[in-house]
Amino acid sequence: MSTYGERLKHERLRLKLTQAQMAHAGGVKRQAQGFYERDVTLPRAPYLAAITLLGVDVLYIITGRHSLQIGALVQ
Repeated sequence: MSTYGERLKHERLRLKLTQAQMAHAGGVKRQAQGFYERDVTLPRAPYLAAITLLGVDVLYIITGRHSLQIGALVQ
């Protein structure tokens, strides 16, 4: 199973963002972004809330499971 840092990096790369861009959007320094992606420190809730505005699937980062998409619901 992947770590939260690996999943965070995966989401960043999926959105074609640099560490600096993701860090800026999350209100942290680029160094902190690197620490998160290497599992050195855990990201805090304000950072996670802020990066959702970029389209990051925070549920996936935390749990390893993707959020349901509106179009993916079966009727």
